[in-house]
Amino acid sequence: MDENLMRQIWAVYHSTGSLHKTAEEMGFAYAKVRKALITYGAYSTRFSDDVYYLRCKGYSVEEIAKELNTSVKRVSAWLPYEKNMYNLAEKSQEAVRCDNYRKRNEKANENFISNKFSNDEKGRDDMGRWAISYSKLMEEERNKAENAKKQAEPIRLHLKLFEEYLDEDEQRTLKKYGRSSTGNSIERDILIPPDMTLHALHYAILRLYGWQNGHLHSFHLPEELYKKLTNNTVRGWGDLIGVLFQTVYPDNVWKIRYGDDDYKNGSIKTWLRKKYTGPYRYLGLYEKYEVAVGKFDELTNEYQNMAVYKPYDFNNPKRSREDKVVKYAPIIDLTLDEMNASIIIDSTDELLERLTVSSLLAYSGMKTVSADELGLRMIKRDYKVFGEVEEPEVKPITEKLFYHYDYGDGWVVEITREKDCDDLIKEGFLTDEELIEARNTVTEKYKPVCIHQDGICLVDDVGGFSGFIDMLRILYEQKEDDEPADPYDPDRKENTLRWASGMGWSARKVSNKQML
Repeated sequence: MDENLMRQIWAVYHSTGSLHKTAEEMGFAYAKVRKALITYGAYSTRFSDDVYYLRCKGYSVEEIAKELNTSVKRVSAWLPYEKNMYNLAEKSQEAVRCDNYRKRNEKANENFISNKFSNDEKGRDDMGRWAISYSKLMEEERNKAENAKKQAEPIRLHLKLFEEYLDEDEQRTLKKYGRSSTGNSIERDILIPPDMTLHALHYAILRLYGWQNGHLHSFHLPEELYKKLTNNTVRGWGDLIGVLFQTVYPDNVWKIRYGDDDYKNGSIKTWLRKKYTGPYRYLGLYEKYEVAVGKFDELTNEYQNMAVYKPYDFNNPKRSREDKVVKYAPIIDLTLDEMNASIIIDSTDELLERLTVSSLLAYSGMKTVSADELGLRMIKRDYKVFGEVEEPEVKPITEKLFYHYDYGDGWVVEITREKDCDDLIKEGFLTDEELIEARNTVTEKYKPVCIHQDGICLVDDVGGFSGFIDMLRILYEQKEDDEPADPYDPDRKENTLRWASGMGWSARKVSNKQML
């Protein structure tokens, strides 16, 4: 591609302000237009800057891909055209910038060393030794900067709503009318900003599955990991309150706990979009570290010598509780089972929703930490209401999370983090161009993007998977001359559709771009 053609592409892009519109008007592929604009210096993203920086440092395409933990194909797609760009009679803006970059770095290094030792006799004698140390220091700083940029890359989550106990007929219905490839799950794959909080993810999940935020919700670790981290003791749980887990809430604080559930009227989808779009700066009062710890201290002070009952035996068919008090002890010395059998308390395993997904969730094979490695130092984060707040640092501790919504219907979404999107591309669910565009949207618009969906949206208050499948049967399998299942409701199909539509449900297929 010569420079004249790049100028033409730039002129059209300057007029349209859109890569897609420019590609359509010029009759070129989207990726080709983007590459030309990158070469001409008219378009860039954080990723293209990273690629460009390493290329200017002399890295090969393969080395850049390895350094940025991505594919060679993706690096090539974001590199400027190089074959002819340095042979032009008049260098392109990108080539000039690359040359200037090298010269500035060389001059800065020379000036730094010269100024530091110009008045230092001993320093001049040790200049060679110091130059080596300086080079190592600069390398460490470069690695830190590049690691920080890697952490800013969008991350992929796989969401799986699964029901184990569906019979063959129910699975057939969900496959045929619910467009589920498995017959027992509805799944989503999304890219999200790495600093997205669980709180914001909650609103994105609502939108992805078609729910209206009409019920309680919570995030949980796998049960076996929860017991391991806490040693299944009140003391172990208390050590992680305000670090991983929610605190003991006073009565009648739902408005405070869910203080930003402030929807009043208008489009619920627009309201949800604002909630899952960054910057993510919401913090509930009882999620502040000092407040959370304070409420737990109040609990332990209140129950210094409490009556302890025998825990429920779920292996006993009667599942009856022993009325006899087995001992008196401080609550801090009890197991979680003993505490839960003796007093009524909110769930002790609900995760703090101020936690960021990337700080908590690891992809398969990624190193996870133990409970002893959590909260070793305090970090500062800025929040909308409270300003700058100190809170314990959290590191990836699990490869799986569970999102619970509507405890009556019992929806549970399994959340895992994936290292890349290669499987979706290999299976033909996603193209390289769609992935690039999705990454750009996440980075530039600071919001999650759906990149794959399997199964249609659900509806609130339908009665879980079985109820949803019954609804699909009523809508699609009941013939006009069939006797309705409910003799008091001859228009059952019409009424069911009217009810579902009133709840915001639609069977219309929505594109990935429109999901969020």
